[in-house]
Amino acid sequence: MRLGCLGLLMAVALAVPEAAAQETTLLDQAERLAAGGETQEARQALARWEREFGESAPPALRARAWFLAGRLSEEGAEAELHYLRVIIEGSSTEYADDALLRLAQYKYARGEYGRVVEYLGRLRRDYPTSEHGPVALLWIARAAAELGDAERACAAAEQGLAELSPADTLLELALREAQAGCRARVRTYTVQVAAFQDEVAAQELAGTLLRQGFDAWVLNATERDPLYRVRVGRGLIEGEAEAVMERLTVAGYSPFLVSQASRPGGGR
Repeated sequence: MRLGCLGLLMAVALAVPEAAAQETTLLDQAERLAAGGETQEARQALARWEREFGESAPPALRARAWFLAGRLSEEGAEAELHYLRVIIEGSSTEYADDALLRLAQYKYARGEYGRVVEYLGRLRRDYPTSEHGPVALLWIARAAAELGDAERACAAAEQGLAELSPADTLLELALREAQAGCRARVRTYTVQVAAFQDEVAAQELAGTLLRQGFDAWVLNATERDPLYRVRVGRGLIEGEAEAVMERLTVAGYSPFLVSQASRPGGGR
């Protein structure tokens, strides 16, 4: 009797890891088929996994299966449901940030730009170490630009460039394109340090500022405006201009912001 019980326990013990291995193997097979472009076969393998293991699988495997189901979905609405399930029920798994990114891209394609910013803001907040951080910032920049929020678009593009891996040249190009696009829409500034009637004095101060590490230049006098204006920076968004003003103030100057639309003119 005891030998029989022992044999039964050993059989159960051996069956548990074997079942777990089958769970993983079937999902591996579905992913390989999907990667190879065999979409229908991948769906069939995933459906079999759902029938055999879907209810009893651990959370990480369920999230993996839902994420794959989203990738294999033929309809956007169906994919959305799978990704939402990953985000809600599998938020602690490695697939959650991927699901947020794909869901945001789907919302962008549908023109739901506010949801794009919402989902990717959550990705940035809840998964700060995600490898998708710079890509999320690119899509935030694009969505913010569509919403007319040029300052947020510029800030996202610039943060994406700051976090970008140097080797990712395609993403860098996309972020620079987004940055250029938002800068064309946002009000930009320069910082004025002083104004002189004498050009030589203006050029001397500009030279001093350059030696101190500031991007100084002189706005030339005109008939309507006879002053030579010493300024720092061009095309700065408000936050950048305020940072320059703070540096100049610490250095002993009395700067102030000037919108670059205030007066067109040639600098040198």
